[in-house]
This record gives sequence, C-alpha cells and structure tokens, in this order.
Amino acid sequence: MSDQENTINIRNISIKCANCNTYQTLSGFGKREDWNVYTYECEDSGCDPAVTRTLVEVPQHLDEFANRDPQWRGGGRHGELGDA
Repeated sequence: MSDQENTINIRNISIKCANCNTYQTLSGFGKREDWNVYTYECEDSGCDPAVTRTLVEVPQHLDEFANRDPQWRGGGRHGELGDA
C-alpha cells in the first residue's frame, strides 16, 4: 500500500446536519494533542450552530489535508488568522 492509501483527506468527506439533512461547511480548524479537529456548521440558517455543529477529529499523522501545508491554520471564516 502507498502512503496515500493510509491517509485521510477531510476534503473528501461530506458532513450532513442531523437536524435538517443539509450539508455542513468547514468553518474551523484546531489541534488537540495528536489530533487535528475540523469544525463544520450547517448551511441552513434555520439551524442553531451551537446545537448542530459537528467536530471531526483526524489523527495528525494520517491527515493528508493539513500535512500538505503544516503552516495552514484553518479555513472558512478563520482562514486569515486561523485558530490557535
């Protein structure tokens, strides 16, 4: 197996809201110990982000998306400054 077969690319994953079944958008990125944490929020304005927000944790060593640019600090509304 190649290294690429043993990685996770968060951009290849779709997240849907369990409340309204609408797709969620990547809105934040952070790190927690040996994990990268991606935050998704519902695209439907009728859903409360505090209730429907989804966190996806990916082991850092398997995270193809973040590992391709180690200085990347997040996307969406946090892209300019990133999340500490």
